[in-house]
Amino acid sequence: MRIRRYTGKDAQEAMLKVKMDLGSDAIILSTRKVRKKGLVGLFSKPLTEVLAAIDEEYGTKKTEGSDAQRKSKQQSVTYNRLGNMQKPGDEDVRVESLENRVKNMEQVLERIYDNVSHDKKTKPETTEVPHITPTIETTEAPYTTPAVRTTEAPYTAPAAKIAEIAAATEKPNANTDMPESEALKEFKNILLDNEIELSIIEKIVEKIKQFVKNLNDYDEICNVAEKVLLSVLGKPNTISFREDGKPTVVLFAGPTGVGKTTTLAKIAADYTLNQQKKIGFITADTYRIAAVDQLKTYAEILNIPVYIIYTPQEVQEAISQYSDKDLILIDTAGRSHKNAAQFSELKMLVAAAEADEIFLVLSCSMGKLALREILNHYKFLQNFKLLFTKLDEVLVPGVILNARCTTGKTLSYTTAGQSVPDDIEIANVSDIVKSMLNSKTKSG
Repeated sequence: MRIRRYTGKDAQEAMLKVKMDLGSDAIILSTRKVRKKGLVGLFSKPLTEVLAAIDEEYGTKKTEGSDAQRKSKQQSVTYNRLGNMQKPGDEDVRVESLENRVKNMEQVLERIYDNVSHDKKTKPETTEVPHITPTIETTEAPYTTPAVRTTEAPYTAPAAKIAEIAAATEKPNANTDMPESEALKEFKNILLDNEIELSIIEKIVEKIKQFVKNLNDYDEICNVAEKVLLSVLGKPNTISFREDGKPTVVLFAGPTGVGKTTTLAKIAADYTLNQQKKIGFITADTYRIAAVDQLKTYAEILNIPVYIIYTPQEVQEAISQYSDKDLILIDTAGRSHKNAAQFSELKMLVAAAEADEIFLVLSCSMGKLALREILNHYKFLQNFKLLFTKLDEVLVPGVILNARCTTGKTLSYTTAGQSVPDDIEIANVSDIVKSMLNSKTKSG
């Protein structure tokens, strides 16, 4: 086993050196931050050091034939990347050549980034999230956002199915034009405390007025509101498997820190242990320290193979390696939407993966302003389902209603805790609604 250390200004540069020197078969043993020695290191940005290894057979050949060849049979001869035998003393030349290639590649990447930055300056994008007014109708409007695009149309609000409400209540009354009662104002304040968007609250109140007989009766308002909210949130959907015998590819995307890797492991554990599905992991999260090790740990426990990719172009090759699996789960790196270069790479990965399903992973603890900005940047996703983590960290999950009304996408899972595989379940819409409506009791 050959073990070498590589350093770079960031993890991407260090990984590039590993791949150029040892190839794609290299194994990453560890990643850490280091500083240059001496006084210079005290005032400079820390470097990323990667410890990598490869089988000692790599890059060596054995020769047989003459007496001289038989004499050196046990000695390995090193060949360079062009297939020429490497002579003693050529190591410095090879290292220098490698460094030159890395520098040239850095220049190319800098030019590409400059071009992208220039394009963004000449073609300004609208970062402000449009004001969304949810509609509560009997038909659902389609969501037609393309897979990857440079200009993005605003989300259409969901069309909640309230046929059940109409069947369960009496004929709508004429309360819509009446002034708001104290009970109705109190109800609105409860929803505001849940950090639900005001535009969504107004639409819910309009629908409540149509079916409540006595607007001074708080209990009656809550009973009707429960049916309205259940209809708006809709029925959750999980993974839909392909029926042609090919593996179902599922990609998990979302901002940093929401718990994508742990959630992916929880889902894998459920399908492996409870449904006997054959699963394969693919991870593109090679930027976060110990991210690969975290997924490998879960994989070893569940006996699931892991394929590591470093570029979007490698994802199809990784998928082809799992043709015998039922389910392929792709873990992506959390990307800041404020970093144009990194977010562009995520878009390329999503497009290259051609996943059957995409789960947008969001945290219940994020505020409504943060949610607006995140959803605005993730509109490049064509079809996805909403998955919420950290449900145990919030008193009321108003963010779930906001996301559902803003995107029109269906709910799927919620997680509450770090335990694998226990702390995950299909979104319990009834409990979510009751939590929002009972928040007055909880806070009081």
